[in-house]
Amino acid sequence: MNAAALTALVNRWSPEMHTFHLRAGEMTPTLQDVSMILRLPIQGEPLCMNTAYDGWRRQMEDLIGMAPPPPADPKDRTPAGAPFAWIRTHFGTCPQGAERDTLRTYTRVYLWYTISRTIFADSGGKLAHWCWLKALTVLEHRWSWGTTALVYLYRQLDEACRRTGSGGIGGCLLLLSVWSWDRLSVGRPRILNERPWPHYRDNLDREPTWAFLWNNVSDMTSDPKIMYMHYTEELDTLTAEQNTARKMRRLANLLGCRDGEIATSSSEEAEIPDDTILSQSITRCKKQATRSAYQLKPRGKAPNRYTPDDYVNRGKKVVTEEDEEPPRRSSLRRMRNDEPLSSEEEEQQQQEPRQRTKRLVLRKQPVRRGRRGG
Repeated sequence: MNAAALTALVNRWSPEMHTFHLRAGEMTPTLQDVSMILRLPIQGEPLCMNTAYDGWRRQMEDLIGMAPPPPADPKDRTPAGAPFAWIRTHFGTCPQGAERDTLRTYTRVYLWYTISRTIFADSGGKLAHWCWLKALTVLEHRWSWGTTALVYLYRQLDEACRRTGSGGIGGCLLLLSVWSWDRLSVGRPRILNERPWPHYRDNLDREPTWAFLWNNVSDMTSDPKIMYMHYTEELDTLTAEQNTARKMRRLANLLGCRDGEIATSSSEEAEIPDDTILSQSITRCKKQATRSAYQLKPRGKAPNRYTPDDYVNRGKKVVTEEDEEPPRRSSLRRMRNDEPLSSEEEEQQQQEPRQRTKRLVLRKQPVRRGRRGG
């Protein structure tokens, strides 16, 4: 995980809209991304259950046969769940020749351990919460786990953006990392070994997900503080044209096209590995931010359409005169269009400078005051 890139991205999160606010627009992970990256089911019943923790130790013993011991001091408040170390100690290896009920118990604990560490991880990273084991009471039930994973990630992003809780971030960071690498060019690692896409026609369940493309990437070994500043500046200056151009370049390379055959714009810059970024100065980043700021297209008004009448009337400014406007404004417009002035407009134009000069003279006269005394 690239902690600096994830932190810079989380700072762009909007809890009200549940989207990342970027200069090029708004983006957010969707259910399609969850299905392609994690291959979790997005169809089925929503995972709605009672999250009350009353008597959770007794219910855990009924499901898996044991529960963590209570604290020595009854006043100590322990979270409702089991530490990962306790789960590995008691359910690390399934015994050989176990019965069907024992296999179901170990399967339930294994699923609980897996989803608690990957999909529904909390900011602490040391505990498997009881609510996820409760959802695995009936293994054959078809829950919409993909929808639950996306909603849980949204909630963790809200808490991390508002700096609530323990100050960290939870949720499926694998989903967030692969989504950002595929959608954004900021913090994208370099793929070390590109392997062909495997196919298992006899067993479709073994088909890889979209995360297979990012299975072997380079690690970020630079200073996280400096990289965080660099990633923040890149997000501030990222445009839709640059992001699309880099994505099309990468797609063309996957298809076997050479770099010389790809049409690139002058504003596009090559991707820089994390190890060589430190050798560049901060002033270059600021110049890059200033230069790319002028590449944005203005929003709000639509661009003016060119028509054949514009070519005929080039160099001439056509003005429609309205009756409600004062005569001075209409006379100025006539002068711009090289139209002759009427006699009344010429007299009024000659009188206006004289009246203005007279007013200025009156304003500059000092105020006379009488002397007191004899």
